[in-house]
Amino acid sequence: MHRWNGVTTGLLLAAAVVAVAAMAHGAGQLSWNWFYPWVLMPYLVLFACFCLIRNPSLARARAGAVGSAVVLLFTAIFYVDAMWFSKSSTSALVFVFTPLLLTVGGLVAWALAWWILSRFNVKQTGR
Repeated sequence: MHRWNGVTTGLLLAAAVVAVAAMAHGAGQLSWNWFYPWVLMPYLVLFACFCLIRNPSLARARAGAVGSAVVLLFTAIFYVDAMWFSKSSTSALVFVFTPLLLTVGGLVAWALAWWILSRFNVKQTGR
C-alpha cells in the first residue's frame, strides 16, 4: 500500500467530518436521519475507487490524493458556506445536490490527475 493511500484516506475522512458537522449544525443537533448515508456516499465511493486497488501505480495513488484534496476543498466550500454563512432559506438543499456533484467531480479530478501524472512518467519510488 502506498503512503499516498493514507493521505487519501485522511483527506476523505476530513471531508466526511466537515459534511457531518455541517449536517449537525443545520439540524441543531447530531441526530440520525436518512440524509447521512446520502451525504457520506461520495466519500465511501471515492475511497473504494482510490484506495481499494491492490498495487496501484504511483501516479494512480498520487492522483487519489489529488482527487481527495479537491473533494475536501469543495466539501468545505459548499457545506460551510451553506450552513454557517448563507442566509438563504433554501441553503439546506446543498445536502440534496452536493453529494452527486462531489462524486462526479472527485472522479473527474482523479482521472485528470492520473492522466497528467502518468504523462510525466512518475517514477515508482515512494512506496
